[in-house]
Amino acid sequence: MTASPGGAGAATALRLWGVFLLLLIVAAAPVFSTVLPPLVDYPNHLARMHLLMAGGDRCYAVRWAALPNLAEDLIVPPLARVMPLALAAKLFLIATFALLAGGVVWLNRIATGGWRWWPLAAFLFLYTRTLLWGFLNYLFGVGFALCGAALWLTLEERRASLRILASSIVGLICFFSHLAAFGIYGLIIIGVELPPALAELRARRWRVFARRVAILAPQFLAPGAVFFFLSPHEAGGAIAYGAIWRKADLLFSVFDNYSRPFDIACFAALTGLLLALAVTRRLGLDRRLGCALALLAASYLLAPSQMLAGSAADHRLPAAGFLLLVAASAPRFPRRRVAAAAGAVLAAMLVARMAVIEEVWLTADRVYTAVLDGIDRLPSGATLALAYPPGAVNMVKIPLLHIATLAIPRREAFVPTLFAVPGQQPVVLRPPYAALAAAAPPPLLWSGLTGGDVAARAAAFSALAGYDYVAVTDRQPVQVPPSRCLAPVFRQQRFQIFAVVHGGACGPAPVMKTGRAGPS
Repeated sequence: MTASPGGAGAATALRLWGVFLLLLIVAAAPVFSTVLPPLVDYPNHLARMHLLMAGGDRCYAVRWAALPNLAEDLIVPPLARVMPLALAAKLFLIATFALLAGGVVWLNRIATGGWRWWPLAAFLFLYTRTLLWGFLNYLFGVGFALCGAALWLTLEERRASLRILASSIVGLICFFSHLAAFGIYGLIIIGVELPPALAELRARRWRVFARRVAILAPQFLAPGAVFFFLSPHEAGGAIAYGAIWRKADLLFSVFDNYSRPFDIACFAALTGLLLALAVTRRLGLDRRLGCALALLAASYLLAPSQMLAGSAADHRLPAAGFLLLVAASAPRFPRRRVAAAAGAVLAAMLVARMAVIEEVWLTADRVYTAVLDGIDRLPSGATLALAYPPGAVNMVKIPLLHIATLAIPRREAFVPTLFAVPGQQPVVLRPPYAALAAAAPPPLLWSGLTGGDVAARAAAFSALAGYDYVAVTDRQPVQVPPSRCLAPVFRQQRFQIFAVVHGGACGPAPVMKTGRAGPS
């Protein structure tokens, strides 16, 4: 790797990692100041971790398979056997932060030949839209990919057998963490190997080139074999592309949190700094990591928005791209005073952004505390349907879309919206409950319970025949017209729970007996 002048030595490294630990504590503060981090998918993941710990229950079965989406599933349940599940899940989140930022610092050290303060800018890219959606397995895998790339380069001059073994293990970990994270790892490794490989081809050093390929290839063979021969695959898996202009807009997702004007100002300031450094040729981009960055950028432009039954495929890439850009660069400021000023501005930006995040998360904590109290009013073993409009599957400051799934660990309930898709999660619905879930899609219930159409209302109550309760939620305040077939249990502005009244004019009682204690 091309080495750039910079601080070196044990003293510099010690100070750097000391500041790293301090910044990690700052990044962790919002996580531990809330009962539930306001990440869209987080409650759903937490419910799945509970089921994996318990080995399933009457509604859900555990079906382990070679799935490329298992980071949290393999780490959190064992941790939760020695500590509360909520704490284990939060520690996994902090470990993800540490891998992402630590991977950037380590990779920058190998790329530039010295310890630098610049890669600590990675902490600015932890609270991205990707995190707020709750794509935790992917982010954990990206962090491991960055560390794996640093290890690959660290071992470049070591024995080939050691490098093959270490990289093969890293490849498998990235693969089982998340398929997209393994793809990013592959792009980085191929990118850093491409310049020397091309140089060897131009010089016609065939034996050296063949040896490089022989060392490179094994880390992709085992994950490829697992994916094609052992991993279950869903039928279909349509590929869909979004509007091309969204590619430019999605770059902003790395800073798009809670205050659009503030986030735009921060994004403009940082990208302006990077562009100014690039234009004046002071960015100091490492050639090999720059090649990896180019491959990642090309993949971003070509990536669809949906593939292999996964959504937001291209949405996930900007965060990884910015982290790799920080790892690959070594800015050369004209004077020490300018460097200090730039560092002070970035530090102030980080503190301000964390303050905004903390304020929103503390507000979310009050909302979640109230909603969880409402969920705790349900009897053990209840069946809880969920109603929401299609537009509810979107980003809001305080997401409530999946909070109903916490009735699974808290009340041993059945909630049909748990992520339990064969081929994607190691938890599946048992057949009777799979049929019950299929009968009550949330948009159908929403249109019937909140609208005025008589036919839609009849269809909704027919779908609720197997349920004891229904929770209604939306991004906006919820308005459910009074009905003699719904008995209010909990009311909050955007989340409400009703007991479903069965019998008489309200239709037949549920077929499944779940030990419910709702009204009849």
